[in-house]
Amino acid sequence: MITDDVAYVLHSRPYREASQLVTLFSSVGGRFNAVSRASRQARGGNLLRPFVPLRIRWRGKSDLKSLNDVELLHPAFNLAGTKLYVGLYLNELLIRLLHEHESHPDLFERYGKTLEILAAESEVEPVLRLFELALLDDLGYGLQLDVDMETGAAVESGQRYVFYPGEGVKRHRPGDKGPAIFTGDHLLAICGWEFTDTAVLRTAKQLTRLALEPYLGSKPLHSRELFQGGTGVGAKGAAP
Repeated sequence: MITDDVAYVLHSRPYREASQLVTLFSSVGGRFNAVSRASRQARGGNLLRPFVPLRIRWRGKSDLKSLNDVELLHPAFNLAGTKLYVGLYLNELLIRLLHEHESHPDLFERYGKTLEILAAESEVEPVLRLFELALLDDLGYGLQLDVDMETGAAVESGQRYVFYPGEGVKRHRPGDKGPAIFTGDHLLAICGWEFTDTAVLRTAKQLTRLALEPYLGSKPLHSRELFQGGTGVGAKGAAP
């Protein structure tokens, strides 16, 4: 059975003499690995790179699928400098967190829109934080930041709260210990996806890192290491 699909390449590498092994994120198939037996020098092979919207046809019953056809759906998103690092970070999150062959149509649409905005906008960090929050929501790990998990009371802007990854927030009391303490007004802003305040963005970055950590495990993110140890492009920007 051949499946018609739309997809993005998350990662690719040479495979045998003239083929490519690609990790794809598609609307129908979710995240999966496939082999393109077309020559890497062929027109179709050149399309198999990140940030290129593709129309594909694939088949196979095993975990490793076969690509039968690849066409350009829209022009590639041009990501350079900090934006390139952010794009690679998004791809690595999807590779690490998505289960194979699980369809995520809403997240797929969000990913494409994120690349579009990322390529067009100068402000990188709000786009990145929104995608991280959407990813957590789609995977069932969404953050409930407007309710005290201990009492059920609404979070108040004038109070401080301890955040517990995988659980939620509770009002801070003297002697309380936890991974991080945040103000109620910042939590409510993040809950409403409002990132006009740079202080809220800093909190959101810390919060999403803590929230993603249990699901990413102890293995460092390669894209983050590239960003921190690269040419310094992102030194003044918003590191993933």
